Formats: sequence, structure tokens, C-alpha cells
Amino acid sequence: MTALAYKECSMKRESIPPQVKLTLRAEVGFGCPVGGCGNPYLEYHHFDPPISVRAHNEPQGMIALCAQHHKKADGGAFTNEQLHALKADKAHAESVKGSLDWLRYELLAVVGGNYYHETPRVIVIDDVEVVSLKRDDEGYLRLSVNFLSLEPADRITIDRNSWRGIGNPIDLRCPPQGKELEVKYDNGDYLYLRFFELNSAEEAFKKYNHPAFLSEEFVHYPITALEVNLRIGGTTIELSPKGTTYGNGGFSGGFFSCCGGGINLSGTGLVWQQNPPDAAPVKPIVDDRRVIHVDFRK
Repeated sequence: MTALAYKECSMKRESIPPQVKLTLRAEVGFGCPVGGCGNPYLEYHHFDPPISVRAHNEPQGMIALCAQHHKKADGGAFTNEQLHALKADKAHAESVKGSLDWLRYELLAVVGGNYYHETPRVIVIDDVEVVSLKRDDEGYLRLSVNFLSLEPADRITIDRNSWRGIGNPIDLRCPPQGKELEVKYDNGDYLYLRFFELNSAEEAFKKYNHPAFLSEEFVHYPITALEVNLRIGGTTIELSPKGTTYGNGGFSGGFFSCCGGGINLSGTGLVWQQNPPDAAPVKPIVDDRRVIHVDFRK
């Protein structure tokens, strides 16, 4: 099929319905089913038939894969038989699901030099949830990212662990298991998320030296910590686990539990221009280290 015919066929296909995405994610245990991967941030591959043959959103002919293995599947790395076998392997799906138990623990977001326990709206800027997590019906945390930018270009967008867009970053890393996500753009826009487990109050106190971690009323361990680094190019907005920079000041050292939001910056007066409707989508190039890497060169 010619490139033009492929494009026309792709344009006719409607967006994947949320229920189809949920079915496909549940089918593989909510993580990429390719052996040793388990990345929970997923895309959706049409293979039986491919959309170059017929535009469809039929779950029996689709599979949830991470961005890296989706790219490989597009390149013919897997046969239809292999993909159907991955869809049918319930034992492996349960194994993948078990490897993501860290997403069921209580959440501690460490951002801007502050600590936010069980506070799912981690960063909100001008009423946009830039980084947030919501639990699904089984209690797993699902990540959403809506990166803001002064640039009229596509920026990373994730909707409850489903990739929506990437844009054209100069670098993007997302290793297996999904405990790190790093994306960088040439205008200075930058996001780095790192998840890790804290197994005791003593371990948490040793790392962060905050008395709240020694409170018996605080949390039940183990707990999943999320450290966030964020910088928006052309602005004074810069957040790290150690501090906040915004305008001429900053704040740090706060501890909050079960509140409506973490870092909340409103009334910035900035004109956000990311994700214009006419921007062309860009697919990442991936290597064999199971790390997504975008080559920005033409």
C-alpha cells in the first residue's frame, strides 16, 4: 500500500474508545507484555488487520504495548501469531501485574521541596493538572501528564498511563517497569519523574530528615515515593525535590497529607501554546536497550 493510501486509511479510523483501551490494558496485566519489559505506559497496536489494510478499533485485533515495542511491532518485529499469544497468556499477564504492585502503595510526592502524602493532583498550573495520578478500580495509580509550554508545539501528554503525544523532544527516556520518565525539549522544557519504594519510617526519615515520617499516624509502609523535576522554558517556573522557584521567591519544607493539590500555581499570566491542533505527530526512534530515545535530527 502506498504512503498516501496508508495516511488516508489512518485518517478514517476513529479515536480508540476508552473502554477498548481499558480492555487491552487489562488483557496484558496493565504493563507491556513483551518479556522483561512490563512498562505501564502504553500505546495500542493494530495488527490483525493492520490499519494499513482496514481502519478499525477492534480489541481482538489490537494489543497494548509500550512505545518502544509498539515501534518494533510497526516494523514487523512480531508475527500475528506471537502477538495473539501475548494476548492469550493470562499467566504472564498476572506476572506483569504483580511486578507493578508498587503502583498500589500509598503515594508520597516529593516536589518543590515539599512532601505530599496521598495527594494525587501533584502539580497544577493555571488550573491544568500538569502531573497527576488517579487510582483505577483495582487501586493502581495511573499517571497523567499535560505538559505546559510557551512554544506552539506538541508536548508530552499521557492520559492515565496511555500515551497521547510526545512532540519532538531532544531526549526521552522511559526504561522498563516505568519507574523513570524523562523528557527534554530544545527550548528548555524539561520533566523528570522517578518512582521508588520506601520500606520503613526509618528509611524515609533517613532520606528526607522530616519528623512527619516518624509519626505512627502517617502511612503504612511500603510507600511509593515520586520525585518530580520540572522546568518550563522561558519562565521562572522550576521545581525539584529540594525546592521551588517561581517569580522572585520559593518555598519548601512543607508536609501535607490527603489534600486537594500539591504545587498549585495560578494566575501566572503566561500564554500557554502547547499542542496546537495542526501540529504533526512525531514517533520516537528506539534502540535495543529498552529505553525510548528520540533522535531529533532529520
